[in-house]
Amino acid sequence: MNDISEILRELLDRYSNTSELDREFERMRREDEEFEKDYVMWCDDNGYTVKDGYRDFINEIVESQDSFWDNYQEYGNNI
Repeated sequence: MNDISEILRELLDRYSNTSELDREFERMRREDEEFEKDYVMWCDDNGYTVKDGYRDFINEIVESQDSFWDNYQEYGNNI
């Protein structure tokens, strides 16, 4: 079974939040039937739609990272 959350984090690390990430994820879905089944189950388990679930998850990670740095700087920890 594929750990979809971990795979998405790895793709984000590798491709940043770019269209290349989207293309790679869609390629993985097309080429690996087991991955596609795991993705559909992951979406269902986490309340995401199959169409936009991976993108919603990526956006949540990016927003969380932005929020962390905003809070970090707010308390006088400028880098």
